[in-house]
Amino acid sequence: MNEINKMKSEVEEINKDNSTYMTLERKYETLIKDVRRYEGELADYNLALDKYRSDTKPEDIEALFMHIKNQNDKQRAHLDKVFAEKRDMENEISNVENQIQEINLANESRLNDLDPEQRNEYEKLKEENQALQGEINRSRTDLEEVNSRLIQSESRLKQDTLKQRA
Repeated sequence: MNEINKMKSEVEEINKDNSTYMTLERKYETLIKDVRRYEGELADYNLALDKYRSDTKPEDIEALFMHIKNQNDKQRAHLDKVFAEKRDMENEISNVENQIQEINLANESRLNDLDPEQRNEYEKLKEENQALQGEINRSRTDLEEVNSRLIQSESRLKQDTLKQRA
């Protein structure tokens, strides 16, 4: 019983430690955010102090500020334009996908209206089309491979001066 009580107290202590750890972890995160914010402010103050020490005119600083602000505004406008274009493209893509789906549904309904003999003929032609497409792709791959070997061979021939003289 003493051992069980001892283990229960250890479990309770571990649970307390875990809860304490979690609260301290959350506090650490908030303190890190504060430190980063203060570091940014300190960097701004140090920059202002450096400008003051180097006798930089306030007008120059204000002109630089306005220049950076104008650049930021231009970038913001550009990004807004790009975002709007992206949204328009996504809408257009969605519309095209819907049209494709409607066409596929119309084709499917036409196929269902065919009698079984015509449907079998369609399926055979479809399979033949897929086979021919695969053969075309393989032939294109072979052609590209042959063309690349031809280009390599021609470049080796151009580099060999003895064969050029012959």
